[in-house]
Amino acid sequence: RALFQMRLRLSAVIVLSRRGLRGAAPQRFDPPIPHTRGLDVAVIGAPNVGKSLLTNQIVRAAVSAVSSKMDTTLENVCASITEDDVQLIVVDSPGTIGISHARKVMGIEKGKEKIICDPEEALKKAEHVLVVQDATAPGDYIHHRVMHLLHRNSHLPASLVINKVDLVTDRSELLELTRILTKGRVAGKRINTAQTTIGRLGKSADTFSLHSDALKDKDEEWQRKYRSIVDVRPQRVGFAETRNLFREERGWSGFDAVFYVSSLTGEGIEPLREHLKSLSTNRKWRLHEHAVTTKSPQSICEESVRAALLDTVPSDMAYKLIPKVSEWKEEGEVLQIVVDINCEKERVARSLVGKGGSKIIEVGRKVNDQMTTLFQRQLFVRILIKLNGKVYDSMDK
Repeated sequence: RALFQMRLRLSAVIVLSRRGLRGAAPQRFDPPIPHTRGLDVAVIGAPNVGKSLLTNQIVRAAVSAVSSKMDTTLENVCASITEDDVQLIVVDSPGTIGISHARKVMGIEKGKEKIICDPEEALKKAEHVLVVQDATAPGDYIHHRVMHLLHRNSHLPASLVINKVDLVTDRSELLELTRILTKGRVAGKRINTAQTTIGRLGKSADTFSLHSDALKDKDEEWQRKYRSIVDVRPQRVGFAETRNLFREERGWSGFDAVFYVSSLTGEGIEPLREHLKSLSTNRKWRLHEHAVTTKSPQSICEESVRAALLDTVPSDMAYKLIPKVSEWKEEGEVLQIVVDINCEKERVARSLVGKGGSKIIEVGRKVNDQMTTLFQRQLFVRILIKLNGKVYDSMDK
């Protein structure tokens, strides 16, 4: 109870048009309703902190693909919700990773690193930033790649969203974690919390100093490194460079508000959504009031398949697979969808299918569940595993 007595500013159904279901992007729209309001929000954070599920909760639609593995989101996903004459446009961005990880682990080719560039791209049109932090993470600090983005975009107002609180046994620990992540200040005011032990660190958080954001407090060498790194875009700065620069920086003192949520259970989402709506300003809506995303339904389907693969087969294998919609047609009242996954090696195809087809059946079940929930209509997604362009049948092997 003490957690929510803290003096901080803690402060739908999906409808897709049939035109949208056939792949047409939502059209720009000038609403007939006067006094409309809007807010552009960017969601950023380290990998696997729950940004995509948080985005889905805010807009009340499963627009972003979700898995238990990191790097599920490869590029920005624009989601939208319009209610109470307010339109929130929320951009879910990929987790902040380094160039080496993108190329060596994920197999992303040089020059195609949208996964690195897109978090900052999401900030370009943002009027408010949600920085998502995993309450169960072993460290009590904001990821250094996120810190790099915050320092590069310090003019943008931001809120700290501490996610996965449903997994925290003693929630009073979140108070001290908040003090560290905010450097003891929220909305320009100092906050006070009781001393406690955080997570699995096993030491009092008071043993760590809270550094000032003021550059004048740093020595000349640090300031030189700071200027040389913060002036450079993320895709041109090495992982080690930002890690070394922000090694002693645990938090950000520029947050306007702090929210404690569970993207899984929905706890705390309503106050966060209402807070964002309260920050909206008078303007015309940029999307139709019933639009939930600017992505095509086919892209959503492909990303859903990829997320299901990440949960079903080893990550190093799933990263290299590219699901592709090959058929999308109406048959009576049922939307029939076929997704091809081409494999270059038989062992990969065999692993995807699984014993007796168990793995691909599980992937299909997950994708059908998500797509049915999002589109709210009868549909069937069939996934075909292909070996060098030909349908693979493990029974023939």
